[in-house]
Amino acid sequence: MPLRNGPGGSLAPGPSLRRPRRFGPAGGRIFSEPRVRTGPAAVYSVPMKRRISGAAALGLLETAAVLLLSSCLPRRVRLDRDIPVYLRPDMPPGFEEAIRDCLAIWNREFGTGLRIAGYHEGGPARDGRNSISLGVADPPFRERGRSGARLEADRLGYALNWRRGARIEETDILINISWRLAPRASLEAEDYCLETLVLHELGHMFGLPHEDREESLMYPRMEPGRAVLEVDDRMRAEFSRRYY
Repeated sequence: MPLRNGPGGSLAPGPSLRRPRRFGPAGGRIFSEPRVRTGPAAVYSVPMKRRISGAAALGLLETAAVLLLSSCLPRRVRLDRDIPVYLRPDMPPGFEEAIRDCLAIWNREFGTGLRIAGYHEGGPARDGRNSISLGVADPPFRERGRSGARLEADRLGYALNWRRGARIEETDILINISWRLAPRASLEAEDYCLETLVLHELGHMFGLPHEDREESLMYPRMEPGRAVLEVDDRMRAEFSRRYY
């Protein structure tokens, strides 16, 4: 199966398909028309047979709908219990400690095996290493649509997932230091919380989507001066649907 890469998701500062499969019977017919006997042994009349065929067609459509819905749901994959993460060696003071705290929160809440394995100069590239690095934003695109390997000025960060089939094999998280980011311990009114950002992008690392509730870690916007560190039940449920 070919590799494909794409952004797991990004986080924006505040206020500022798969194609469905087609199901159907072979040859486009539900049933072949049985021959009708004319003698006393005949059981069904032609109108009754048509009604039965219509009911069978409805049953097949319902079955196809269930199969289609099931095919769109994420398949559960085995969770790796040892997930090394590499950091850039030039982190500002307090950043590495804050990132370690975020990995510890994920390990406690979800049983993951996230750990800092060392330091690596590389950025968002498929090199077999999960990484968290810093970057300066590019100017935003004028046209609609975004590129997965590019950090735009209106994004605090993003997670780039590299997949093989349904499995995420590698994730590179990039933090936009063009914005005022600070660990929670030194957070001021105009700062964006580093831990909230990292926890959000770790959610994308495991395939979690955005949520529409402002109090959720997976809400796609952040407010300055506000720290959100709590994992909610929706995140736990979504994680359980994806991993075992």
